[in-house]
Amino acid sequence: MKYAIPIAIILLALLGANSLYVVGEGHAASLSRFGQAEASGIGPGLHFKLPFVQDVSVYDTREIISQAEPGDCKTRDGHAVRVGFHVRWQIADPATYFSATSGDELQATQQMEPVIRNALRGEVAENNLSALLAATSQGMGARVRSDVGAELRSKLGIDILVVGIGRVLPPEEALASVYKRMTAEAQAAAGSARAGGEAEAAAIRAQGDADSEQVLAAANQAAAAIRGDGDAEAAKIYATASAKDPQFFRYWSTLDAWRHSFSGGGAVVVLDKGSPFMQAIDAGAASDNSTPVKQH
Repeated sequence: MKYAIPIAIILLALLGANSLYVVGEGHAASLSRFGQAEASGIGPGLHFKLPFVQDVSVYDTREIISQAEPGDCKTRDGHAVRVGFHVRWQIADPATYFSATSGDELQATQQMEPVIRNALRGEVAENNLSALLAATSQGMGARVRSDVGAELRSKLGIDILVVGIGRVLPPEEALASVYKRMTAEAQAAAGSARAGGEAEAAAIRAQGDADSEQVLAAANQAAAAIRGDGDAEAAKIYATASAKDPQFFRYWSTLDAWRHSFSGGGAVVVLDKGSPFMQAIDAGAASDNSTPVKQH
């Protein structure tokens, strides 16, 4: 009897320890009985289970990143290349995951990588080497993810979030020809862009010249109309002035003709004194002399 109490205490302690379990942050737990899943997705905290009957499996609910080494692939034009990748994945179906991997992340990675690598080989085989080198990792990775997502979800109970394609390592002997072809394609594209730009610039210049000619024509037409109006107004003023004092108008016209004749300087005009021009000047001078001068 003296050992009964200590034994009972030890048994109770074992039962208590085996009936309690803790799930940490970023993790979840799955309960199973004799290998059959009973509950999954149990969140963080302190939880109870049937001691020695139910088994607890704790798994990471966060994103997991697996890195794969570069593997051999072959392009559509027959070049051998090495392409690596990484995968971001997450456990989506704990029961399937534990059944397929026993909760071992390494087993999950070992089963996942061949499926993704086969899909990647198929993607590489659809592209020439130059196109493969120019392709974006995001676009190719999205296509690979689409190819393997449903299969890995049903087989391993995981969701593939991202497939990232690493560097494409082509054979050294093929690099020179590939880069030469890519350079030629880039130069052709640049030449096409320049030609398009020059054609567009020529069209803009032609349109600008046409617009300029239209503006100048409209301006010349407006100026001619203004000059015509001015000449008509001047003729009207001249006619009115001539009607008021014909003798003065003739005298003023003579002086104006004289002024225009000698405005350039250096001109010499030889006139007969009896010419109408000189007679008009003499008549104007005589008329001025006959005007009495008022004394102030």
